[in-house]
Amino acid sequence: MVFNTALCFLLTGIALTLPELTGKPMPKLQTFIGSFIFSLCLLILREHILDINSGIDWAFLHTWLRDGNTRPGRLAPNTAIGFMLIGTILILMNRVSNKWLALAIQLLTVVLLAIGLTGLVGYTLAPDLLFGWARSARMAIPTALGMIITAITLWLSWHRASWYQSRMYFQEDEKIAFIGAAILVVVTMTAGMTGFVFQHKILEETLKGSLSATLKSRVVLFNTVIKQSEINTLNASKAFFLQNPASVTAIRSQYAQIANHLLGTGFQAIAVYDLNDKLIVSSGTFIRTAGIINNLNNSLTMQLLWDKGLYLQSEVPIIDNGLAVAKLKTLQALPSLDQQLFETHTLANTLEIVACILFRGELLCFPEGVHPAPFKVKRLSVLGQPLPMSYAVDGKSGIITGVDYRGQNVVAAYASLSPGMGIVVKEDAAELYRIVLVQLKAMLPLLLLLVTAGGIFLRLQLRPIAAKLMISESKAQEKELEIKAVVGSVGEGILTIDEQGVIESFNTAASEIFGYSAQDIIGKNITTLMPPSMQTLHTEGMRRYLQGGEPRVIGRQGIELPGLRKDGVTFALALTVNEIRLKHHRLFVGIVRDITERKQMEEKLVFLAQNDALTGLPNRLLFMDRLSNALLRANRNHTAVGVMFLDLDGFKQVNDTLGHTSGDDLLKQLAIRLKATVRKADTVARLGGDEFTILVEGLTIPELAIESIADKIITAIQPPFLLGDKIAIVTTSIGLAIHITGEFNAEELLQRADYAMYRAKNSGKNRWCMDTKKNKY
Repeated sequence: MVFNTALCFLLTGIALTLPELTGKPMPKLQTFIGSFIFSLCLLILREHILDINSGIDWAFLHTWLRDGNTRPGRLAPNTAIGFMLIGTILILMNRVSNKWLALAIQLLTVVLLAIGLTGLVGYTLAPDLLFGWARSARMAIPTALGMIITAITLWLSWHRASWYQSRMYFQEDEKIAFIGAAILVVVTMTAGMTGFVFQHKILEETLKGSLSATLKSRVVLFNTVIKQSEINTLNASKAFFLQNPASVTAIRSQYAQIANHLLGTGFQAIAVYDLNDKLIVSSGTFIRTAGIINNLNNSLTMQLLWDKGLYLQSEVPIIDNGLAVAKLKTLQALPSLDQQLFETHTLANTLEIVACILFRGELLCFPEGVHPAPFKVKRLSVLGQPLPMSYAVDGKSGIITGVDYRGQNVVAAYASLSPGMGIVVKEDAAELYRIVLVQLKAMLPLLLLLVTAGGIFLRLQLRPIAAKLMISESKAQEKELEIKAVVGSVGEGILTIDEQGVIESFNTAASEIFGYSAQDIIGKNITTLMPPSMQTLHTEGMRRYLQGGEPRVIGRQGIELPGLRKDGVTFALALTVNEIRLKHHRLFVGIVRDITERKQMEEKLVFLAQNDALTGLPNRLLFMDRLSNALLRANRNHTAVGVMFLDLDGFKQVNDTLGHTSGDDLLKQLAIRLKATVRKADTVARLGGDEFTILVEGLTIPELAIESIADKIITAIQPPFLLGDKIAIVTTSIGLAIHITGEFNAEELLQRADYAMYRAKNSGKNRWCMDTKKNKY
């Protein structure tokens, strides 16, 4: 991914995410970014068309990137077109004023998605080779993925726009038909390209195999000719033997005869040297200045020369009786190799077969069809990558796709001929892939025709169906609104949960009862509305019921349970749960009523029935009930029970002088003093008027204990009572009665305490008096 690609993606991300992060529309920012991206990529596309450099590619940042781009940093043409579409959408999405602009945005988004998908799938098609984009790199895979993600993000952006949501320009049936047709087009194009990729791969392997076969045949030809020439030289050396040489002159004459004879057998020149490299005899003409000289690594000392043709110069010792007596130097013309090694006229137009040697860090190449004379090229291409011949002269073999010394995309097969010498069979990718391009050009119109026809047919089929669905949906929405209105107007809370206890609906009354809005509570578990003590019970009960157990709550009416409000307050509710069995699951409908006021009223009524309304103390009914229970426990535990009957001295005067309000206030304060004086386990009750009773249980020393309590009460009542801005002083007369054993009777025990109280009054008041009948009733 080059710098401009990353820059365009960054700006697109800012234009799309910044309004989402701030929650504010930013049409000016999106328009500015869209215009910048469109203008930048338009200039890049102009560079491609005119093959010029406008200085906007940031080439110095991409010198390290080996991506096959002869113009480092330049976007691929399809990448530039994709970003121009993005820029156009950013500009238009805030200027939708009619249906055609809205439709254009949707179509451009679909085309952008198609460019990304075809760029991803078509990466293996090598479009730079297929279409001869020798001066461009193909769309990178990360770029293709970015195009796809951007198209989806743009779709989400305008899908939420008011012009799309409001049905201002498109009804729902039109949207469904368009989206269906767009999906069909994109999927079909992608599938078609995918199929073509597989076909292209098979054809590509076939074409590369053809190049490899041509290379192999030339390597075999070269090795065969060189080997045969080597054999010819060895055979020639064996012809030089001496037959009774009488003198040096005779030797020279005999060698000259042999050399002249060999010239007629295919040798261009023959020379014989003694062991000191002194010429003995020479016949023919050797090449003095060759255009190319390359030493071959053979068993003989051999050089491959070029001088208006290929020649092989060899040196071999002349052996006589097992000893080297001289050296033979030969020069052989290689017309068969010269004619066949570089022959390409029966093959493709751009096919080249080149053989080169490594010479002073450069490649010195033999003449061939395109170059009539030896020529030099550098080892690296214009992209800074090794040429295929560089691999060949280094002793490697294989097949590669890249850029040759001309800067053209080629497919090249290379191999080594000898150390420092290699051969390359290459063909321009545009010609090699011409058959693929022809098939693609034939397929694309047909594919586009089928896609267009399919899209139109699908749209025609979908619109009536979508229209019917819209009518059905509209009716369903009306029904749903009616049901919601009815449920919302009901005074009782109605909620539904699924089998996992997840709340699915929550009406207005339920919101008022629990304090949660429907948005807050829907999707949460029903245990959210229960106090912690009930949550485990509910979970276990629901699990047991779903496994086939008997229902304990479901189907029962008005079960009273505690509920939990949002503020954490626990309250009483009445719950009715019914089950609805649907096709694949069960739904539970709960009806709840807040019974807090009813419970409070019931508790108040119970309290008033058992307690004195003025002082809050137990009344006669509750006192007698507690007394009866206390007598039962006393008989069972063999303990004593004491009853104290109190009557105020001087209370009537308080009412007469200060008023009944002050009298009531005095009684309230008296109740507080009495409760503070006795034990917490004792019961203080008001029977009526200024009469009070006290129940004392668990007495171990009955008489002493009850007398002590009586003394404390008399002392506690003596201090003045503050009644507003006035004070009052009253005393009390107390009657004491004790039950120890025997038959019990609560009424009789209370009556005995009453009699004892009257004796205390008659004895002077402000004192207590004990009942003398301790064990009898």
